[in-house]
Amino acid sequence: MNLIKVGTKFFGESVDSSLLDRAKLAVKNLEEKTCLGSEWTGWWNYPKEKGYILVDEILDWKKNLKLDYDCVVVIGIGGSYLGTRTVYRALNNAYSSSDIRMVYLGNNMSETEMGQILEYIEAHSPVVNVISKSGTTTEPAVAFRIVRESLEKKYGLDGAKQRIIATTDPNKGALRELSLAKGYKMFEVPSDIGGRFSVLSAVGLVPLALGGYDIASLMKGAGSYFEDIKNGDTNALVYACSRYLAYSKLNKNIEILSYSDSKLNLLIEWWKQLFGESEGKSGKGLFPVGLCLTTDLHSLGQFVQDGTRCMMETFISFNDKPSIQIPQSSMSPDGLTYLEKTYVSTVNQAASDATLLAHSDGGVPCLSLNIDAPLSESSLGAIFIFFEVACAISASFLEVNPFDQPGVEAYKKNLFAILGKPGYEDQTASLKQRLNSK
Repeated sequence: MNLIKVGTKFFGESVDSSLLDRAKLAVKNLEEKTCLGSEWTGWWNYPKEKGYILVDEILDWKKNLKLDYDCVVVIGIGGSYLGTRTVYRALNNAYSSSDIRMVYLGNNMSETEMGQILEYIEAHSPVVNVISKSGTTTEPAVAFRIVRESLEKKYGLDGAKQRIIATTDPNKGALRELSLAKGYKMFEVPSDIGGRFSVLSAVGLVPLALGGYDIASLMKGAGSYFEDIKNGDTNALVYACSRYLAYSKLNKNIEILSYSDSKLNLLIEWWKQLFGESEGKSGKGLFPVGLCLTTDLHSLGQFVQDGTRCMMETFISFNDKPSIQIPQSSMSPDGLTYLEKTYVSTVNQAASDATLLAHSDGGVPCLSLNIDAPLSESSLGAIFIFFEVACAISASFLEVNPFDQPGVEAYKKNLFAILGKPGYEDQTASLKQRLNSK
């Protein structure tokens, strides 16, 4: 189908056959589970292996769910919520009162935001999906305890039980134990899929199904892209190779993913976690950042155009149908006569193209990433797999394990010590002394 196409015309370096062969070998190692971190490759070909069956199971469960609700509360952090929020942000009409609203807790510790969301939940009829493999990660664990207490006060123990779904480890963990004790409906976090690769598992499918999204099309789009790769599509491989050339040959250490539709901003957040946690190890990797066009051209655009030549840039676009035209006017002091009857999306794409040309002329290696389809569950499923495959290949070039995140533990250990968690007492005094000496 070749839905996703990578353009390298403005990149400045060509992907040669030897590097592309290395990328093909990386794909083969993923398929055969011989790559570094192979125990975490359950996401590879997941639609065909388990995904389509899981979709049917979730939809059957939802069909028989006898519960009135008008909002879905997703409690999780990192990969436990970013994929879900990507789909919601991309496809939801934020200004419609008829859609089921999805709200998110447990992804930060802002008391202000938590208080506002708790007020919203209290005024509505929520269903809560708490997502945590262990159940002990601080941010979602704190949020879930507070939300659980609120639901139990409002609906009683039995009523709250009907409104809570836990997605957690299939065999162990604090959340699993609590769910068994309380009688919550449970879905499994796959034991062979890490969080940032888990959007197509129950981690993403359950809350999206509750929100009314077409999870069957999401899975079908993902499955179709796996088939494209199987049939020889090399676009994800070319993207990974180009990133590696920027890093290793052109000495770039930042990748900007530029987007001209603000509804993609959570896709960029998901992409940042995917590449940041997968590549950023042993002093290696491209630092992933996002640029919203044209908004950020009036802030960060100056730096990209004329600042330190430390970055490459990828321009992502979907092929959405235009709908809003600039009207004709008998008075045109605004100087827009030449744009009358032009679609706003045409102007937006022209701005993106103009930026690509300008940044390329300014010495930034640029790629284009075009999805030949409108924003939908299906096209989002495809782009999830495109990036996951490219990320695994990129990490293989750097000889790092794309599926672990040892650096994430450093702040957690300090957090536990500062808050006085049992077992961390020895570090508490020294850390507080260091903070007080600032």
